[in-house]
Amino acid sequence: MDNTSKTAEIAPQAAPSQNRSNGLLRRVRAWGRLARRLLLQKLPAEEAQEVRQSVESDGQFTERYALMCALSAGIATLGLLQSSAAVVIGAMLVSPLMAPIASLGFGFASLDGRRIQAAARVVAIGALVGIGLGMALTWLSPIRNATPEIIARTAPTLLDLAVAILSGLAGGYATVHQRGETAIGVAIATALMPPLATVGYSLAVLRVDFAAGAALLFLTNLAAIAFSFALVARLRGVARPLARVEFKPFHIVLGSVAFLVLATPLALTLMQVTQEATAANAARREIARYFDVEAQQIVQLNVSWRAFSDPSVDATVVTPTFRTAAELELQQRLAQVIRTQPDLTIRQVVASDPRAQTEALINAAFQTRAAAEPAPVPLDPALVVPQPPIEQVRIASAFPIDAAWSDQAERVIFLRPAAIEELLLGDYRREELRLDSMFTDWRIVIVPPVQERVFLPFSTGSAAPNAMTQEAIEDAVWALSRWNVRRVTLEGMAGRRTIRSKVLRDLALARLDAVSTLLAETDLHIYAVIADREVTERLFTAYGDSRVTGVDIRIRLGVARPDSSTP
Repeated sequence: MDNTSKTAEIAPQAAPSQNRSNGLLRRVRAWGRLARRLLLQKLPAEEAQEVRQSVESDGQFTERYALMCALSAGIATLGLLQSSAAVVIGAMLVSPLMAPIASLGFGFASLDGRRIQAAARVVAIGALVGIGLGMALTWLSPIRNATPEIIARTAPTLLDLAVAILSGLAGGYATVHQRGETAIGVAIATALMPPLATVGYSLAVLRVDFAAGAALLFLTNLAAIAFSFALVARLRGVARPLARVEFKPFHIVLGSVAFLVLATPLALTLMQVTQEATAANAARREIARYFDVEAQQIVQLNVSWRAFSDPSVDATVVTPTFRTAAELELQQRLAQVIRTQPDLTIRQVVASDPRAQTEALINAAFQTRAAAEPAPVPLDPALVVPQPPIEQVRIASAFPIDAAWSDQAERVIFLRPAAIEELLLGDYRREELRLDSMFTDWRIVIVPPVQERVFLPFSTGSAAPNAMTQEAIEDAVWALSRWNVRRVTLEGMAGRRTIRSKVLRDLALARLDAVSTLLAETDLHIYAVIADREVTERLFTAYGDSRVTGVDIRIRLGVARPDSSTP
């Protein structure tokens, strides 16, 4: 009885868990059946034959095909020369290359050497038309510089390869199910004609490296799409049965050659993207170790490792100290890790404390530009900007420096000195002039510690600016420009009892008018008022009577205008 009772009590508790397991298993099986139906279910024999005939017919060489290749190449070349993404997309839509590539993929799926030969010939003709017209239009065009659209197509990346594979799968299924609207999206995604136009441009301007990279990109896209088509055709049963294929030795040789021609660039691309990923990880790790910083302080890292060449590493790092031999020492470290000598360029943004590092990170992020290949015309060595002497300027400064950064394009070094109570704005201004005279190749800009109020002294009982007032105004205008402030409030004072005395109020107003007149030629937006009792009392208590006998320039926070000279 006891055992029966225990069984009766346990069974109801185990049932919900078993039901959940059965429900999950049923859902997994349902999803499996759906996946097999979508991916592996073979088409009926008649429908498969119709698809094969349609693909073979569309992939044949015709006059229309040659014309559309020429038009597409012309549009692509002009779009690349004027760096217009919209025009380049138009060339992708016009390009007819997808049809013979689909036929090539179906040929690989069937191991049909005859079809592979025919499709490869059509693709080759289209490619030659694209390259030839790209060369001709480049020769006729006055534009010869490498635009961003051209540079973007001079080397395949892992993303390009992934896009080509996924696009090929999508195009294969669109072809099998005869969905023409999907094929349009595939044509845009794969971008077959722009790389060919880039090859033509590169040959016209004698940039063999550009031509090799663009050709590799085209062949990578071509191989990925063709093999993806072949996979879909075989999975869906659209490929011709192998028993019905004639295996002639000549066609077998041609098919094998075509396979190697496509597989080789695909393998090179995979090797290249793997090498670049490895080099990028090694560079980030070694740079962080060398400068003893966190990885996120490397604000920009570009690694390019073209086939049969040394890697190129370009990085910008925010560091507390500037290291003169950084490039040489890091180059040696990286060479030991990746077993080849890299071409290394390091830009150091110097910032010591957390706040300065944050500002430098933002400034470096805005100043970072995409690395571009040089124009066909060699650069004048006199125009090459050397590394900024940040550390030398820091050492030469008479004041301790909290942060330092540079704008290499404008050849400017910015310094933010530590806040020292005894120093006046004029001291920082004179130090800027001294450093600027020492480093003639670079302009030195000191950004003094921000003050909420800048005091302009007046002689007791006088509203006329004296020499001290004039100098204080010049120092204030200089500091406001360094702080990037455009809106200020002038607060007039004539002593502790300014608000209570009409005579003192009139004197304060006269001082405000005098300062406003002197600042009229600046681009400051000024709002003038008499200082209220609370402000006057606070300043009097903190600094004494002499502090409340002039005019305060008070910064109006939150309204500074962005400027490239300040991070």
